[in-house]
Amino acid sequence: MDDLEFKKRAYANPNEQSAEFLAAANASEERIQLLKQLQALDKRVAAAANSITAPEGLAAKLKAVDSNVVSIKANNTGFKRYIAIAASFVLAIGLALSPSLFSPRPSAADLQFHDDVLVHVYKEVARFDLSREDVSFTQINTVLEREAGGHFRDNERIKQLHIKFANGCNIASNSRGAHIVLDGSKGSISVIVVHNSPVSTTFDVKDSRFAGKIIPFGEGNLIIVGEKDEPLEAYETVIAEAFEWTI
Repeated sequence: MDDLEFKKRAYANPNEQSAEFLAAANASEERIQLLKQLQALDKRVAAAANSITAPEGLAAKLKAVDSNVVSIKANNTGFKRYIAIAASFVLAIGLALSPSLFSPRPSAADLQFHDDVLVHVYKEVARFDLSREDVSFTQINTVLEREAGGHFRDNERIKQLHIKFANGCNIASNSRGAHIVLDGSKGSISVIVVHNSPVSTTFDVKDSRFAGKIIPFGEGNLIIVGEKDEPLEAYETVIAEAFEWTI
């Protein structure tokens, strides 16, 4: 089972017990960790649902309202329907008050994009690791305009970054993208701007070596990937504030 198929099944049912699925989960530490996270989220959702009870006296009040139309018994199907509607309403309120219980999950297309990003980074790493001289601000913007349809504003924080590589990239078919690379504290950091359909939600990029994020970003997506344990938040903020689309 490849990574994309495993992720689709894990998101659909993190508690699947088929031998095939469990064998696929145990194939790598990354899969095991993803499954643990999804199972923990599933338990939190179940606990939240089970903790919500109908207010005291709700059944009697609903029965009294309905009695104006037709006399019913407590075990009547119609009465049960009212109770179900009321419970659903209370549950909806509870979940609205706890939005952190449900964060959007990446789609199958997003997960495929994640894999394409990692393939691209591995493909390019030998090239940009050989680069040592900083690329000029003008050269960087030339690549960004030509390949992605955007540029960096004249920003001192951007100019202070040691950007050593700037080139076009073809992560996604029928889309334009620019790949720039800068020096981080743990190694090279890839910043990729792609003019394509934004992903459905921000989500992590990770494997045994790299970690980062794919972020829906205006007219496309912003991708930032570095070695594991690289503090990427500061770079992400600088890039997001400095870049603007021109197409």
